[in-house]
Amino acid sequence: MRNNLGQFISGHSGNAGGRPKDEHRVSELARSYTAEAIETLVDLMRQGKDERVRGTAAQALLDRGWGKAKVEVVSNAESSYLELLQAVNATPTKRQLRPE
Repeated sequence: MRNNLGQFISGHSGNAGGRPKDEHRVSELARSYTAEAIETLVDLMRQGKDERVRGTAAQALLDRGWGKAKVEVVSNAESSYLELLQAVNATPTKRQLRPE
């Protein structure tokens, strides 16, 4: 249930039915293909015709094996961490700068 502002009323769920019961089964099925997926990534990394495909496959393998690389934020004492995060989020990406 929602109030007149569209917000959920306290004590009422937006997902009254809960998670789908088959979700666990889908995860289990996907995990059953782990070895094959890793083999495919290795094959793409080694034999992919496109450099971007090889790089993406290599990165995916590294991320899954070692975890994603941590991002270190270095700043001067004048800015707080929160101010730096706000500045980073306000900086447009290359995709945002490119006209479509």
